[in-house]
Amino acid sequence: MAGRELGAGAWSYFGDPRAISHDGHTFTGWISTAGHVWVARLTPGGRLSKHLLFRGLGRDDHNNPSLVFLRDGRIAVFFSPHSGHDLPPPGIPSVMRYRISKKAFSIIDGWGPIHTVPNVPGSLGFTYPNPLQQSDKLWLFWRGAQWFPTFSYTENKLDWVPARELIHSSPGQRPYAKYVGDGKTNIHGIFSNGHAMNFKNSLFYVRYEGEDLFAMSGRRIASLASVPVPIDELDRIYRYSDSGGRAWPHDIALTDDGRPRVVYTRRLGGPSGRDTFWYAYHNGERWLSRKIVEAGAGRNSFTSGGATFDHADPRFVYLSRTIGRWNQVELWFTPDSGRTWSHSQLTNDSDHYSIRPVRPRGLVDANRVLFARGDETTTGFTNYRMRIHALDF
Repeated sequence: MAGRELGAGAWSYFGDPRAISHDGHTFTGWISTAGHVWVARLTPGGRLSKHLLFRGLGRDDHNNPSLVFLRDGRIAVFFSPHSGHDLPPPGIPSVMRYRISKKAFSIIDGWGPIHTVPNVPGSLGFTYPNPLQQSDKLWLFWRGAQWFPTFSYTENKLDWVPARELIHSSPGQRPYAKYVGDGKTNIHGIFSNGHAMNFKNSLFYVRYEGEDLFAMSGRRIASLASVPVPIDELDRIYRYSDSGGRAWPHDIALTDDGRPRVVYTRRLGGPSGRDTFWYAYHNGERWLSRKIVEAGAGRNSFTSGGATFDHADPRFVYLSRTIGRWNQVELWFTPDSGRTWSHSQLTNDSDHYSIRPVRPRGLVDANRVLFARGDETTTGFTNYRMRIHALDF
């Protein structure tokens, strides 16, 4: 099954949420092959509407927009160009922009003006927006101007508190992060030390509540006022070893009682080795990791096809692994915290790979997954020929 094509474009692993849902309707977005930001709405019956939100952000699969519902149902969409020492290309400034829909749960009834978010001092710009609506605050996390996880928040959707770095890793490294909030008081995050190509990564966890940062044991790590925190002071989910491999965070979700579940990969065989998917949780005493499945060979432009939770029920994991020549999307289920697994293959495309699956956050009582579909003409993150698909099953 190839699913329903939504548009020509791509997305990366780390700008989230890439898809959100209300009343069975899916709202998503992507960066097009021409470098434009698109948003779309797909109804439960499969009717598609699209809107061009911003032109000229740049052709780079890191530039996908991230979406979040505000408390009144309007949609905020954040987007920035991929930034660093050599990016974005000349003529595309590194700016974190956002727009808010004029009506609740609508992409076609108009959008407000473009606003921007301030950064921390530094020359490396913005990458990977991760917005979270928590009670009266709209939080935003991103990779900041010194390559470290950075955050700010606003209470009026316009004025942002001064941006601050959340953690520090080794100089010159760029940690990778995933975040989830409970919509009220708790924000949870997972972090690598750096890029798996450049660092022998462990995997770390932290929870924010009441102006403090905590480990899963309840140990207070620091106050939010004292950040940035050295990464080694965080709660360690997995410690790097030569026999274990390099960690790479893919998703974090919460159970009904607010406890985190984590899916990540470990890379064996050095910087460009092979990945294996792992599932992690805290049993009340320590973090446990259990193997899901090997990711396979991947392609020249990615080593793992990516994984995501069903955030409504994190016993379900959607992942992409190599089956035969191509990557295919599968649904994996564990009834016992990763001890045993069953699975079903959702895509079976003999001419294309299907990667970076996303289950729309907020979707309940329906089976829908979104993913990027491409072929061997894609040679890198700025040279891609891919399309976003949605599959109902």
